[in-house]
Amino acid sequence: MAEESSSVYIGFFSGNQLKVIACIAMLIDHIGWILFPGEIAFRIIGRISMPLFAFLFGEGCHYTRHKARHFAFVCALGVLTSAAMSFVMKEPYGNILITFSLSCPLIYALEGLKKFSVSGRKGGAVLCAGAFVCALALAVWLCCFSPLDVDYGIAGVLLPVCVRLLDVRSFGVQGRAAQLLFSPVTALLPFFAGMVALMIAVGGIQFFSVMAVPLLVGYSGKRGKYALKWLFYTFYPAHLALLGAIYLIIYPIFCRCCSGKAASYKGAAARFVAARMQGVCASSLSFAG
Repeated sequence: MAEESSSVYIGFFSGNQLKVIACIAMLIDHIGWILFPGEIAFRIIGRISMPLFAFLFGEGCHYTRHKARHFAFVCALGVLTSAAMSFVMKEPYGNILITFSLSCPLIYALEGLKKFSVSGRKGGAVLCAGAFVCALALAVWLCCFSPLDVDYGIAGVLLPVCVRLLDVRSFGVQGRAAQLLFSPVTALLPFFAGMVALMIAVGGIQFFSVMAVPLLVGYSGKRGKYALKWLFYTFYPAHLALLGAIYLIIYPIFCRCCSGKAASYKGAAARFVAARMQGVCASSLSFAG
């Protein structure tokens, strides 16, 4: 069933190719965020990364056979990396892994609801519906009412949920109606609607994420030749650590060169780094990560 439903994607980009493009765009985005917070061009280019990652994450949740392990890994990595980023930014911050961790149970509960509804197992369907409501309530509270600044907010949490929103063919529904509901024309419509909601909710340069649309339309539904399942999960913390190290090395040296006074180097460097970090944090809030 999964192979049949994936055939609705008729493009030529594999999931691996989209993942690599998203990683490159994210790297450019975070180079601007950390090293050049005043250069908006880096952030504009980076806007295509979130929709691509959200789409591929939704696809991955659909195909993974180890759902509990997948959720636990994403959540644990999100907590660890967010704790480090919160320490640097001096405020409670939930990065994109926390966002996707909140998406996970929503996707799993929705798929369970479809599965049990099609098979006529009312008890399972009711249980999944209740799990969906509880997971949604938790996501809304964390994004809208808690002190935690969750990356992209509730609109970002719901975006991966839109990936296969109309897909009932994967769960055994046959017939013309099911084919029309999840077809090459309609398959991406809920996700594009979610992108519009995200653009409106975040505002600013997030509207440039529309540049990801041609890439998503070109998705083939195929993974690609190589198994790059863990590329994002390793690349995300690794590139942030590397950029952070570069930042700590470059700017004190830059400050010392500009100062020209060895005796006042420590104080000047501290003031420079503090001001720079304040600019980075302000930039992250203005551009919504």
